Amino acid sequence: MMEILPIKSLTDQDSLIFGQLSVALGKLARADFPVGNGIVVSAPEFKLKTILEHFNFDKKEVFEQSLSLVKKELASIPVPEILQEETGHHKKFFLNKEVFKSTKDLWQKLLNVWLEEVKTRIWQDGFYPGITQNLSSQVVIFIKKIESQGVVFFDPLQWDSVINIKFGKLHPNDLKKLDNIVRLANKKLFIPHEYEWTYDHGIKLVGLKPYTPVTPAYSSQTRFVPGRQTGTVKPRSTVKVFLDLSSGMVIEKDVDGIYIDSGKILDLDKPRDSFDHLIFRIVEASLAFHPSPILVKLSDKSEGMGKIRGALRLIHQKSLLNPLIDALDFVRHKKGLMNVHIGIPFIRNVSELIKIKRELAVKKLMRKNSLQIWMEASLPENILNLEDYLTAGLDGIILNLDELISYLNGFDNTQQELTSYKNEVKGLLKFLEDSLKLLHKSKIPFIALGSLNLYPEVLEYLIEKGVYGLILEKYETQGVHELLHQAEKRLILRSNPRG
Repeated sequence: MMEILPIKSLTDQDSLIFGQLSVALGKLARADFPVGNGIVVSAPEFKLKTILEHFNFDKKEVFEQSLSLVKKELASIPVPEILQEETGHHKKFFLNKEVFKSTKDLWQKLLNVWLEEVKTRIWQDGFYPGITQNLSSQVVIFIKKIESQGVVFFDPLQWDSVINIKFGKLHPNDLKKLDNIVRLANKKLFIPHEYEWTYDHGIKLVGLKPYTPVTPAYSSQTRFVPGRQTGTVKPRSTVKVFLDLSSGMVIEKDVDGIYIDSGKILDLDKPRDSFDHLIFRIVEASLAFHPSPILVKLSDKSEGMGKIRGALRLIHQKSLLNPLIDALDFVRHKKGLMNVHIGIPFIRNVSELIKIKRELAVKKLMRKNSLQIWMEASLPENILNLEDYLTAGLDGIILNLDELISYLNGFDNTQQELTSYKNEVKGLLKFLEDSLKLLHKSKIPFIALGSLNLYPEVLEYLIEKGVYGLILEKYETQGVHELLHQAEKRLILRSNPRG
């Protein structure tokens, strides 16, 4: 039986009949986005099944002949009464980038769309009893006069909207409006989409498609073609590069993972907007870099050196912890983005780590093959009692070098006039020696965070001790692979001078 609903009436309960994309379009319409007025039509499954069963699709030599007969029989089917009622007072319809001027022509196009989908299934899997089940629902938009049409999507790699105009033109003001619409729509739906649009007395969204971002890919080899100049091979290193996307969304392709400090995004003065922004940031990063790891650090709201912050504040301030847990629960369990992992900030003792892990476990965010929990080591206490923390259960350590050196050297690293003390790194490196041996022995990876990462003395020390990765800002990632490659090369030559 064919079912029809207005776009604006679609809710999550209708997704089994009309599909997630149509429901998402309905969600935008109810949120007052400029969605075209129209209906969503499900396929007449039983009617199609009855007709198809009369024909032979088992032999390829008679396949096209049978298909032609099916088309003729479908053409004789009168327009369903329910479709006539829903479209009767409208004169023009927009479906699959085409305009139709009668309900009869619209009906024939719908049948052809579903028949093509059945044809594809037959070619792939042969004819089977349930071949007409779950055919795609179709969005039909009521129109007056379409002046232009196209698609738009937001490209996180360029941090800009890409607007493709299929025909017609758009005024610069409308281009700007379309850019704003796609950004807000992605936030509303939490997952980026490609949006079909028309200009019919204003911008109208008329369809959605999944947006598949370009996944970063690396090549360690260069093909040599005689007579052509060989391309330049980007140097690679064993040390992973994690891009810090806590602020801004400018994405660098040549990275191995993403680090997001939720404390720089979640704002308790704007809980709803910042919560949505946090989820959008995580989802964008997860999709753009899948399957690379996305490490999300829980919020570390600090009021100054020695004040309540980090894990202790999360434990006692539910208004800060609960939104973070809800965001991670939504991203991993509702959206199925399993490359998102958790970092726990500024822990003063093992009991705080256990309490935070218990809070996460309530929402089933516990350690497993698909979920890693990392601890940020910011205090000398963390390093001295590292074995106890590892016993409590961790998948990795984030060494906050800036915080560690500030406590060891006795200065506030947020004060510009005291940053010269950061140059005194010998004590820090000596202090880390035994703990890094323990991590190596325990086969627990560690990542370095902070402005000290690229100090030559610190970088060579980290590489020598087997650092898993570095968390870097966007401006620091330019040329970092060459820097790491050269540092690793010097280390190898130093350890094997005759090699």
